[in-house]
Amino acid sequence: MSVSVVTNTEPKNANIFATAALGGAVGGAIRYFKPVTKQEIDTVLFGESDIIRQNSIRQARKSAINDIVKMFSKNRDNKAFELFMERAKASVKYANAKEAENATARREAVKLATIAKDKIKAAPASIQKEIKSLTQIVINKVKAARVLSENALKDAVKQARPWPAYILPGVALGALFAYFYNVVGTISKD
Repeated sequence: MSVSVVTNTEPKNANIFATAALGGAVGGAIRYFKPVTKQEIDTVLFGESDIIRQNSIRQARKSAINDIVKMFSKNRDNKAFELFMERAKASVKYANAKEAENATARREAVKLATIAKDKIKAAPASIQKEIKSLTQIVINKVKAARVLSENALKDAVKQARPWPAYILPGVALGALFAYFYNVVGTISKD
């Protein structure tokens, strides 16, 4: 009869509760870092996400044009301002006609825009450059509004996500990982 020495009866000492808490924290972080899908946005916002985006872009365009009008309020006889406003009015009219699905108003707006575009092409280079800078102001403001509204919608969806669906699986997986780490560590040393 022989005696053998037991070399390892202790687990590797991974604390199950600590790894479960860590797993819960990782699950909570995944709730915020997981990409948002279009279906998820529509579910949370009841399909109104496109309307919210359009309204924010419309408000940004209106705000930018109002800022330009204020900028030129003392100097209304500026040719670049007049041409810019003519084209901006045609653009707004086209957007309103498109939203109202009015084909005749849309064609009329296209004619106005074409006339304004031809006038701008016929203007001197300095006026064209000034119109281009005014247009760029509006474009930049609309782009910023688009990005901000998109990010705001995504953040709203992330806040509405149910936390148990992310934290509880993280807790379970963390505890399971620690348990198997302790068991496998004990078996492999024997």
